[in-house]
Amino acid sequence: MPALPWSAGVYEPADGIQLHVLTTCLPLTRYRDIPRFLRWTAKIRTQLKSTPGCAGYTLDAKPFTKTFWTLSAWSDKEAMEAFVHSGVHAKMLQDMAGRLGNPYFADSTATSAELPLSWADARARIKRSP
Repeated sequence: MPALPWSAGVYEPADGIQLHVLTTCLPLTRYRDIPRFLRWTAKIRTQLKSTPGCAGYTLDAKPFTKTFWTLSAWSDKEAMEAFVHSGVHAKMLQDMAGRLGNPYFADSTATSAELPLSWADARARIKRSP
């Protein structure tokens, strides 16, 4: 399954602005949780479309390995944290509790000139993170 194309968020950073970038690796523990996760993903993408501070986002789904990667860019870490703990995303966290293996989260930065972010760059950032 190919990665979804980059979707721009409502935040349009000016030239040269530094953004907070979050890359996640979300391994599911069971194949039967994939449909549930994909339903949540569709709802979360709708939430992201109007989330303040979101500059853009994408998903790279690897269902055969039960692994889902997310990549998003934000005005700052506070905007990203507000999203994580609100609305549909907060409900998903409760519903998916215990259904993930060992998720991985990598915070990094990028400039507005680097948008849309690429998966190759994201994976390189993960390798460089502690």
